[in-house]
Amino acid sequence: MICSLYPSMFAEREHELLKSPSYSVSTFRYRSGVEAVKVRAGRGEFIWLPYLGQQLWDWSVDGKSRKFIGFVDEPSYGKNFLQNYGGFLIHCGMTAMGNPGAGDTHPHHGELPVARFDEAWIEMGQEDGRETISLSGSIHWHVPFVAKYRCSPRLSVSPDGLTLRAEVRLENLMASTLEYMYLAHINFPFSGAKLLSTIPFNPKHVAILKEIFPGMAAVPESLKRIDQAVAYDPELVAIVDAKDAAIKSAGSILERGDGTAFWVSQETRELDHYVIWITHNVDRGACGFQLPSTAGPRGLAAEKALGNVKQLAPGGEATLRYSCGFRDNVEDAPVRGAR
Repeated sequence: MICSLYPSMFAEREHELLKSPSYSVSTFRYRSGVEAVKVRAGRGEFIWLPYLGQQLWDWSVDGKSRKFIGFVDEPSYGKNFLQNYGGFLIHCGMTAMGNPGAGDTHPHHGELPVARFDEAWIEMGQEDGRETISLSGSIHWHVPFVAKYRCSPRLSVSPDGLTLRAEVRLENLMASTLEYMYLAHINFPFSGAKLLSTIPFNPKHVAILKEIFPGMAAVPESLKRIDQAVAYDPELVAIVDAKDAAIKSAGSILERGDGTAFWVSQETRELDHYVIWITHNVDRGACGFQLPSTAGPRGLAAEKALGNVKQLAPGGEATLRYSCGFRDNVEDAPVRGAR
């Protein structure tokens, strides 16, 4: 079943839209006017913005938010990336991504984070005897002399509310090659933890752009210990190269002090990098321990010079796939080979 969404379906008072044995879906509108969809599934609750960047604004498990703290409380239209920086999952790209560097003119993390999507819908169905629900939409982006594409994210929520699977489909609508970049800004809360990865943390695979300890860049293995008592201020940024042809997927597990775990996994055919981003002081805390990406966050010009900007043939399509979740026990995290 496909339920198409329209702006007229959203009001300040929450309204139930769909219900099944595994899911309930309601709509509401923030005071800022931004439309939102609330999905309740098992132990999880998701707040999705169908038109504002198709962001997943929040994700709660057992009534507790699992996103970073100290950032923007409520989404708004008409603001830039940092002014609206509060979502759990933010799609970044597609014509550029990262912090603009020398020679760059693109906005912070590209056009997608604050773009207004053209259409949105919810799909409910069955798979292997279980109910499924997906949150989808599409934007037709066209700037003459720059690019013309269609981007269609799809977020699938598991019945227990503990797993999110993402597919981002990109279509080149031009008769010329499309250059593109993408990053999934997945913003978990900061906590003292051990970071496990399927990619070896050595200088061949890991480049630390911003370090918080002198000499840290020479010892990437030090990234694997996240100290609750340390101020990661303003931020720690590292790039992990997952282009190794023998690796079809890359994954990480954040093993927390209480034995629970967050995890992220990505297919590396298109998403052949990921970014580690950590910040922590008295005002804020975030642990983006694996942000699936096509390149580093140095900006368009720098990443293009490094050969990291992807190309899509005229009329071509690409699908970027990744997933993330929460587990009560680190042993149950579905990432194999992390150490």
